[in-house]
Amino acid sequence: MPTTELIESFSEFAKAKVDQAGNDLSIDDLYDEWRTQHPPSDDLLAIKASLRDMENGETGRSFDDFAAEFRRQNGIRETP
Repeated sequence: MPTTELIESFSEFAKAKVDQAGNDLSIDDLYDEWRTQHPPSDDLLAIKASLRDMENGETGRSFDDFAAEFRRQNGIRETP
């Protein structure tokens, strides 16, 4: 979406929120909420790719496997 459309979309969203909740909302809170509802397209593509992988049985590796490899690569001993 072009930048001007993003600005207009955020502006409309922010005005509606302020009309509903009053002026107690900060611009940062408004933007965070708007961004949650309108993620960047590259984030959306990554999420869709991950969901597609999961549907095809790819679930990644366990944290324990990752942690063991990380400790080994960085010379960190496992604590009891």
